[in-house]
Amino acid sequence: MKYGDVQKLQEAGLITDEQRQKIIEHFQIKEDGGKFLVIISFIGAVLVAAGIALLIGAHWDEIPRGVKLISGLALMLGAHGTGWWLRDARKDYPRTGEALHFAGSLLFLANIALVGQIYHLSSRPANAFLLWWLGLAALPWLLRSAAQFALLLLGIGIWFGVEINDSTSLIRFDDEHQVLLYALLGLVFTGFGFLLRKSSNQDFSRVAETLGLLAFAIFSYPLTWAGFLSWGHRQAELNQWLLPALGTLAALLALSGCRNFTALSQQWRMTWGATLAAAAALLVAANFVPQQNEWHWFGHMTPLNTVAAIAFFIFGLLQVQVGVQERSRFLVNLGVVFIALDMIATYIGLFGSMAFTGLMFIISGAFLIVFGVYLEKKRRALMKQIKSQTPGTKV
Repeated sequence: MKYGDVQKLQEAGLITDEQRQKIIEHFQIKEDGGKFLVIISFIGAVLVAAGIALLIGAHWDEIPRGVKLISGLALMLGAHGTGWWLRDARKDYPRTGEALHFAGSLLFLANIALVGQIYHLSSRPANAFLLWWLGLAALPWLLRSAAQFALLLLGIGIWFGVEINDSTSLIRFDDEHQVLLYALLGLVFTGFGFLLRKSSNQDFSRVAETLGLLAFAIFSYPLTWAGFLSWGHRQAELNQWLLPALGTLAALLALSGCRNFTALSQQWRMTWGATLAAAAALLVAANFVPQQNEWHWFGHMTPLNTVAAIAFFIFGLLQVQVGVQERSRFLVNLGVVFIALDMIATYIGLFGSMAFTGLMFIISGAFLIVFGVYLEKKRRALMKQIKSQTPGTKV
């Protein structure tokens, strides 16, 4: 139920103004609209932070060292202070205040870079991003801000990516096998989101699950590409323990957190948790399978690509089913999109020569168009089913 629906009930005389207010407070319904202001505010916050950094950079040599430090600190504290005043003190511009807090967190990263440049500290970008997200770690909980939590997860992801690419890092991990780590990190975020479902910060749960599943889908999808990983070489000095450790953490979080899916039956909770744990296990196993270019089954598909394509398809089907029961449009849409992408990747990988592939494209092009129309109709039907279905109803 949306805020506008409750408002219409009150305007139609079906409920009193007092009943309307009780319904809004009981179900914690937020007022509709303002999305445009949210988007504009956050874009503006990013532009302000970037503009300040560019202005300082343009006049870098002319600005005294002390002025640089004081200005950077004042801008950061000013953004957070003004954001608190608008969002928590006055309470009449919460979205603008949220955007200013967001800008303040971005300016914190700019201040870290500023101090590093002024004092010529050792240039190791991973350390700067580590300090940034550690400094942000408490803000989401103190401000009760989903935007700050999303920025925190983004900061962790950026730090992780920079760290594993650093030649001096203790968790260095080279070549295209990095996609396995990124996909596993997405599953870790997803499982952490599951654990937050019954906490007082349910908005954080949605953020973690959305970003986590999206990262998992994006970075595991390349495994379905014909020949992917078959040309890579594994270096002995790389930290092979990192994948099993991250995979174990992802599986444990998913299995523990799935108990918080109250809209699912016990059987489906176990199925969804086991599916995510199995996905983590397959990602870990993908790093240790033999890598040989001559291992092809059909066309350019290797055994690894074939298993990944089948697993990805099954995962998408289960995700759509869970999305229907959870009334989650995001789960359904993400599942449908990546099922289609999985089928396209497999379709392309099964063919060999250019002439044969071109012929098959001409013959089957019409089929793909028809299949796309069918897939869209199926997606729309699922959306209608989600709207009409009450939580917890079996499908």
